[in-house]
Amino acid sequence: MSARGCWRLTEGETTMVEGNGGDASDVAVVRDTARAGDLDRYLAALLSPRGARADLMVLTAFLGVIARIPEVVNEPMMGEIRLQWWRDVLESDRVEASTGSPVADALLETIARRRLPLEWFYTLLEARSRELTPVGLAPEEDLESYLDATDGAAFRLAAHILAGEGGASAEVLQAAGQACGRIRLLRGLPAALSKGRGPLPIAASADWSATAGPILDGARAWLQEARSRLPDAPEAVLPAVLPVALVEPYLKALQGLGPDIARVKADISPLTRVWRLWWASTRRRI
Repeated sequence: MSARGCWRLTEGETTMVEGNGGDASDVAVVRDTARAGDLDRYLAALLSPRGARADLMVLTAFLGVIARIPEVVNEPMMGEIRLQWWRDVLESDRVEASTGSPVADALLETIARRRLPLEWFYTLLEARSRELTPVGLAPEEDLESYLDATDGAAFRLAAHILAGEGGASAEVLQAAGQACGRIRLLRGLPAALSKGRGPLPIAASADWSATAGPILDGARAWLQEARSRLPDAPEAVLPAVLPVALVEPYLKALQGLGPDIARVKADISPLTRVWRLWWASTRRRI
């Protein structure tokens, strides 16, 4: 597949996204939600095998929606209400009836067809609720378990879609979650601090240019771990961990901010993002 031809959903994949009773407008909502909520995973999904591409798009849309909850709400209670709505949707298991949300409807259909473990979703939602508290994540040494429950769960779900139950490599998925999770926390630092929250139990007035150093070092170490584990992982898992290919350019962008790391969100150019993902997909290296 050419670099140009892989960046879209085919007609057959659109039908898969529609699921039970969906229509073209619902498909567009899922696709646009995925792109707006997590562009990196959205592009990685477009580079995945056709048989899994639509389901990965649905997963990406869901992950983007719940990731934005702490960013858009001002009161923790409002965020908890939104997270509880998703818990209720998952508990209802309403595959045949509409929830009123195209993303939720598509997610339930994907969970049922792919037999995705519901406990991973519940753990992910619970971990996201911790981001709503003013003190952030506590204690600091609990960062690894938090990232495993959020970013790690996202990678495990993607790998389950691609390789099925038991077909994934726990080590590479753990490393991917730890590396990407640390990048996510630091990139989201300006938004979190603007809401009076933080990714760690550190005062908002802290010198984040110095505090971020150990987190960046951790991301770099986990990146190397993911790279060393990838050759031993099943071939089908590669599309799930493609976002790890962006950790290195994000590290450079974050380091370049210096003292502005708490004020400016680090980003990379669209060309860098697309090129790195495509190169990782074709070369099978992250």
